[in-house]
Amino acid sequence: MRTLTVSRHGRRIMGRSEHGQSFVEFAFIVPFLFIMLAGVTIIAQGFNLQMVLYGAAYEGARILAKNPAGGDNSHCIKPACDPALGTEKNFEKYVIPVVKQYVTDNGYDGAKVVFYTEKKDDYERILTLKTSDKELVEVVLLYPFELPVGNFAESLQRVLIGANCVMKRGG
Repeated sequence: MRTLTVSRHGRRIMGRSEHGQSFVEFAFIVPFLFIMLAGVTIIAQGFNLQMVLYGAAYEGARILAKNPAGGDNSHCIKPACDPALGTEKNFEKYVIPVVKQYVTDNGYDGAKVVFYTEKKDDYERILTLKTSDKELVEVVLLYPFELPVGNFAESLQRVLIGANCVMKRGG
């Protein structure tokens, strides 16, 4: 639709219609808004996972801190467990199931939780070091989080989200 307008000098000017301009601008902006919304959602999910891991680390550290004095990862003391068996380790018997259950109860896969390190060779050494302190206990959790980034950023697709809790022994 064209409109005729009269200028100050009395000439007629043909004007262009701008009816479709706002639709075109909106079409250009919608993809950016969608990407921003998806990014905020992914970041919020990551923060939620980290808060769940903090809670799980707290529960695990609380259980390990209540273990009787002298009862570290390798030593089992009654009433926590039966030392005559010699097969049970306090950390694996009491802490790991509680942490994994806490993560599962909060909507994530508890089987994915890793303690202290992803390297199986270093796990026992670090676990013994962390649980042998007579005054403090520390539980460190790692959770692999898959980002939906596609093929263009494969190196950023997997992120480790971690949490830890340190408590004084005793109970």
